[in-house]
Amino acid sequence: MAMDEMPVGERSSRSEEAYQRLRSRIRQDNLSPGDRLPGEPQLAGELGVSRVTLRRVLDRLMAEGIVERRAGAGTFLRDRGFNGPVILDLASLLGRMEDLSAGLQIEGIDVQDVVPPLPVFGALRLRPGESVRRIARQRMRGGQIFAFGVDYVPGRLADRLSEADLASDWLLGPLIGADNPVERGLQVAGAEAAQGEVARMLGLAGGDPVLSIARSFYDSIGRGVLHTQLFFRADRFNLSFDALRAGFGLRRVEA
Repeated sequence: MAMDEMPVGERSSRSEEAYQRLRSRIRQDNLSPGDRLPGEPQLAGELGVSRVTLRRVLDRLMAEGIVERRAGAGTFLRDRGFNGPVILDLASLLGRMEDLSAGLQIEGIDVQDVVPPLPVFGALRLRPGESVRRIARQRMRGGQIFAFGVDYVPGRLADRLSEADLASDWLLGPLIGADNPVERGLQVAGAEAAQGEVARMLGLAGGDPVLSIARSFYDSIGRGVLHTQLFFRADRFNLSFDALRAGFGLRRVEA
């Protein structure tokens, strides 16, 4: 059976295995930023997957900022500025998100079915031709704009969300709530200058600073469930972590 004729779950499992193996190889080979990875035919052969599956893996690594692909040159390791992610308990992350969302009002809802931008395609581990539902919303607190967020939901899951969910549930609980099999979450925080839609929806001038947070959630076989891009006004939000080392009374790192 050809790789692309396999059931979706089996393809996802093979892709997840190849992703984990390639990440381990990058760590074990002590590659430095700027080092070139082997070509696609060699990598696909070493990992035992098709080139289509390998490209999904590379898209995912690129979306996570681990590699960059240069047209006509190949795939290179990026300078991430640190040796790996900080690992947080998923339940803690979801709990912290619920705390942040308490007391917020949602306005400015805009929903469109779109072709996913390349970073979203990689983050959600989509198959070629899959569409996504783009949900843009403002967060309000005390009558003031607090944040602007854009959620990308795979087309296969979009109908789980009602208009009431979009208007009242910032976290989109029907996708990542307690009754849904979300097994892994990835969060990346950064800072950038507000531009275009982000500046307009936050009531800022172009170039004003914003805090950005990107979150991706995955099910038990590694398929993307939700990718969210959040932008916070720097004058109305700060991000803090309260972490305890395991063994000092708590077994879980809180964020």
